[in-house]
Amino acid sequence: MLVPIMIVMLIQAGIFCAAIMSGGVLQQLGNNAIDILNERVINRKNYLENEMIQRWSNISSDVESVQSTVADILDTSGKSYSDINPNADLTDEILKSVTNKMVYLLRKNSVTGAFLIFHGQDDLTASTKEVHKAGIYLRDLDPVTNPNDNSDLLWEFAPISITRHIGIPMDTNWTPTFTFSPEEKEAWDYYYKPFLAAVQYPDSDFEDLGYWCPPFKLSEDDVSIITYSVPLISADGVPYGVMGVEITTDYLHTLLPYDEITSAKNGAYAIGVAMEGSSDFKNVITSGSLYKQLLGDSGQTSLGKVEGKNTYLLENVLQGRPKAYGCVQYFNIYNTNTPFEQEQWALMGIIERQELFSFSYQLTTTLIVILVLSLLIGLVGISLITSRLSKPITSLVKKVKASNPMNPVALEKIGIAEIDELTDAVEQLSHSVAESSSKLSQILEMANYPIAAFEYLDDSDQVFYASGVFRILGSEEMGQQSGYISPDLFEEMLCHALEGTQLEREDQNTTIYNLTKQLGKPRYVRLKLYYEGKHVLGVLVDITQEILEKKKLEYERDYDLLTNLLNRRAFHRMMVQSFRKPEMLKNAALIMMDLDNLKYINDNYGHDFGDEYIRCTASVLKLFSPYQVLLSRMSGDEFHIFIYGYDTREEIRKIIEEMKDTIRKTEFPLPDNHSFRIRASAGVAWYPDDSTDYETLVKYADFAMYKVKNTTKGEFTDFDIGSYNKDSYLLHSREELNRLIDEELVDYHFQPIVDTHTGRVFAYEALMRSKLSTLQSPLDILRLARSQSKLYQIEHLTWFKSMENFANKIPADSGCKIFINSIPNQALTDQDMDSFERMYGKYLDRMVVELTEDEKLSEEFTVKKEVCLRRWNGSLALDDFGTGYNGDATLLSLRPDYVKIDMSIIRGIDTDDNRRKILQNLISYTKERSIKTIAEGVETRGEMDCLIANGVDYLQGFYIGHPSMDPCDIDPSVRQEILEASGKDALEEASHETH
Repeated sequence: MLVPIMIVMLIQAGIFCAAIMSGGVLQQLGNNAIDILNERVINRKNYLENEMIQRWSNISSDVESVQSTVADILDTSGKSYSDINPNADLTDEILKSVTNKMVYLLRKNSVTGAFLIFHGQDDLTASTKEVHKAGIYLRDLDPVTNPNDNSDLLWEFAPISITRHIGIPMDTNWTPTFTFSPEEKEAWDYYYKPFLAAVQYPDSDFEDLGYWCPPFKLSEDDVSIITYSVPLISADGVPYGVMGVEITTDYLHTLLPYDEITSAKNGAYAIGVAMEGSSDFKNVITSGSLYKQLLGDSGQTSLGKVEGKNTYLLENVLQGRPKAYGCVQYFNIYNTNTPFEQEQWALMGIIERQELFSFSYQLTTTLIVILVLSLLIGLVGISLITSRLSKPITSLVKKVKASNPMNPVALEKIGIAEIDELTDAVEQLSHSVAESSSKLSQILEMANYPIAAFEYLDDSDQVFYASGVFRILGSEEMGQQSGYISPDLFEEMLCHALEGTQLEREDQNTTIYNLTKQLGKPRYVRLKLYYEGKHVLGVLVDITQEILEKKKLEYERDYDLLTNLLNRRAFHRMMVQSFRKPEMLKNAALIMMDLDNLKYINDNYGHDFGDEYIRCTASVLKLFSPYQVLLSRMSGDEFHIFIYGYDTREEIRKIIEEMKDTIRKTEFPLPDNHSFRIRASAGVAWYPDDSTDYETLVKYADFAMYKVKNTTKGEFTDFDIGSYNKDSYLLHSREELNRLIDEELVDYHFQPIVDTHTGRVFAYEALMRSKLSTLQSPLDILRLARSQSKLYQIEHLTWFKSMENFANKIPADSGCKIFINSIPNQALTDQDMDSFERMYGKYLDRMVVELTEDEKLSEEFTVKKEVCLRRWNGSLALDDFGTGYNGDATLLSLRPDYVKIDMSIIRGIDTDDNRRKILQNLISYTKERSIKTIAEGVETRGEMDCLIANGVDYLQGFYIGHPSMDPCDIDPSVRQEILEASGKDALEEASHETH
């Protein structure tokens, strides 16, 4: 009864507050506060603006007077403005003439300083060192008092002759000239900005070029000042200096009485400068301790959201400080369309939000207090009335709480009709609940679903447990019936049953327990708790079957069904986890093993025996499980073994040797009463010596296995980084080679071979160029093809593609031959040879087959090529004589038409007697047998001359001509050199060709 009445009273109070708020009373009070603040800031702004414009910067007549004096002196002396430089007599004369004018300006305008600077000849912007300017600078720190003897004045800058002439003392920081340093360019603004403006706007009056400079110091330990300065301009419009006044920030501070902002004298003033459109003001000066309390020493005032007329929320208030507002009034110190009108000076009156709206807050607080008191008085009265009615109801509630939930409730009547009706309903409901509970328990029992629950109510000091709770936990002490038990005894029994059995925590209130050890048979239980205040409900579920099925699925997921070793995915997961704990690995070895004879067994005895062969190998590997070893069948006949956790490599080496010997000694029975020894090849990569990265270790072990599979099968070989750096492309570029062959991803470049007697191109050699960025070198392509038994495909590709390029790019009637490289132990099949002959028959008499030096000569294939060449009227050449297989023995066994001398003999032959002797012997042999010689790799003029002098027939090399996709002639200058070395000239050769 009390609560509804309280709600009604609160609704009434809410309506009252809404009426006050919606009426706009508080809003109007806030607007009035902002208007008052705005008015006070405007008054102070107007005063300062009047001082700045009408007094301090009112220097037009003084400037004109100084300009007139300077002009007269220059006219008299016949000098120019650029002659006014430091330490010049002319400068001293001018400064003496204008000093009294500057003193008068200082007194008249009530400023703290006045200065005059002559530009002279030096350009500040172009200088990289200190620049000195002539001029004077007077200061009066107290402009209010003006002694007749000028004893309150000090020189800041002035020549020594001027200080002696006038008799004004020098300040502690006095210097004879103005010094401007490139490292302190910000200190130039008061001088350089108005001067530069006069240069940029030559048609403007000096009054429109005046500049108010934000605070700066003349020297490091000087006082902070602001200045107003204008350029001095000659009659012909050329600026020659700057004149201005200063106001110290200390003096300016006395003109900002912050205590006038609020009646509580708790406010602050700030003068700031911002570019037009910006809301961030760089502080010129602040007044009042409130500013530092709110914004600290930031040096900047940032305006945020507009809160009222010219009033903004301050954005950069310190964290933890109350919100504050700034009323902003801009100074009109620059005329429109002048250079500095974008720099806006403003006065900001700053006040805390609480202070600004204090009257509004006081009124709100008063209304709240009145409202709360009214509610309290009403509640006290209502409580006294309702307490007399609630006693019988309270007694009835106690009886209900004290009743036994297992038995139907019986309650007494209290004489209030409505309450007595409620009592009857409660009794009826109690009977229904007891009956339904009994039926639910019976249904669960009949369904044989392994679930049970318990419930604890703090105020009853009892725990209700359903039948089956202790059966699920494996305890039969409490029987199979539901009942009540004390919380302490229930907790003790529950803890005893579940102690030390936690398996997994699914979430904050759900835990899985493993009772297998206690009960001697698999039993998994999930306990889930539900909390509602002090009410706790627990549900126990027997999930044994679910867990067992999950474990079965996990095993099938992680283990290879054929060998019961880890599969690829599980091995990878466990390896990644292990490598996250390097301290556990210590020294380790990753072995990648491949069975050598599985294909033989599958082909000859069937795949069932192949599976048994794999299983037999797995059984051997399992013998090493007692060691710290991870065993895995990755796929097919590939196994991975990881041995880890040993202090030295020698310990692991012993295990590997034992494993290798055991595998070799194991015999696998075959169906014909024979046995077959297991044979496997493996690559070993070591941790951490080879790598500490798992993926890299796999790559290294794979490479080591690849090497042993392609060399000495049946061995266990360690990874070698030198071999890897040399041959890793053999492993990783296998697919690239297939692409190159299948898609014919090659071009052929043509390098000219030149006749030494005529200087003309005699032939072109077709040189293979791969289009694959990952497989560029022809030597690497050959090595890779050799390792994969694909040399025939390379031979086929070379013959057909090189001749195709030659036919497309060289005219049939040109007479030039084409040299095509051929692998000595390969030859096209008869079918391919016939196809080649049909496609390129008209070019075959110009074809020269060049037997390379990389492979051993095959007599059968060589004879086949010779027969074809004789039929086509083609030629045979021996490539790179002196290297590889192409030595003296090959030359003796063949009768080639051409011998190409390797560049290892040609290089530096003009300076090496031994190389020349080898060449002379070879040429003597070939000439007797009508074999032509071709010198390869000619790269210098000296080599070329020496070769021609010793009787070489043809030249080839970079000096003669570079390979190119389109066959081209050699450079005429090179041809001329060849003819000169041969003892001929160009005219003679041309005449010979004509005839």
